[in-house]
Amino acid sequence: MTITSPAAPAIAFLGTGRMGAPMAANLARGGFDVRVWNRTASRAAALAADGAVVAGSPAEAVRGAAIVITMLADGAATEQAATGPDGLLVADRGTIWVQMGTVGADWTARLARLASPRGVVFVDAPVSGSEGPARAGQLVILASGPDQVRDVLAPVFGVLGRATAWLGPAGHGTRAKLVLNNWLADLTEATAETLSFARQLDLDPAEIVDLLQSTPLGAPYAVQKARSMLAGDFSPAFALKHALKDAELAAQAAQASGATLALTSALLPRWRDTAASGHADDDLSAVYLTT
Repeated sequence: MTITSPAAPAIAFLGTGRMGAPMAANLARGGFDVRVWNRTASRAAALAADGAVVAGSPAEAVRGAAIVITMLADGAATEQAATGPDGLLVADRGTIWVQMGTVGADWTARLARLASPRGVVFVDAPVSGSEGPARAGQLVILASGPDQVRDVLAPVFGVLGRATAWLGPAGHGTRAKLVLNNWLADLTEATAETLSFARQLDLDPAEIVDLLQSTPLGAPYAVQKARSMLAGDFSPAFALKHALKDAELAAQAAQASGATLALTSALLPRWRDTAASGHADDDLSAVYLTT
């Protein structure tokens, strides 16, 4: 395992999409030796301007790296980047693999099982926050894994986020992310329904939003989404297709654990229809269009 200095380990960053690109850029600008890879190579190439080295494969990116970060779309994409002769699991024993994408509980356990026999230390650390906080380095990192990696990862997480919560053994970070994103989905649905309900009662929805904002009922996130809904601004801070994926992962985890998510189960069919009708890449607030 190679470390450029105690404070700045070499990092392989795999997955430079809407969230991963600004995260990798912040690390490169923060003085880390960053090697980047993405399935769509052009998205990784743009990071050369920030000082990152562009790799042709995950295996090339992890060569000599102390830390590997994955921020890919789903569990299948992450497994594909991990395995095989060009996968990240050719990394040296003792390399720390920080899995930061939202892939669900089952995939997290599966990826951890892949890492263990190869001597790669698996850390489950999804993030709470969208593209704006990712660019600003203001994410909240929901970390879980061995205690001994905390000091090594602290400067890395310090660049990526405004706070890190260590939540126990690997897997607990993903469980917390599912709980938080399930709350986000339910809150967004409740906001859309509230605006639609107000309109059906011949009330001005904007006035209802003002009333909500003036009371403890008006969660800042809900008020922000409500104003976007009424303005017809669905530019993606958190694309519906990703929010839908996370809500489905939450529903799967609930079923496996015996929990009941009645609200989430009720919204999923309409959210799927909204995504299929051309709004998959819009912000999740686009569900207002079908309430």
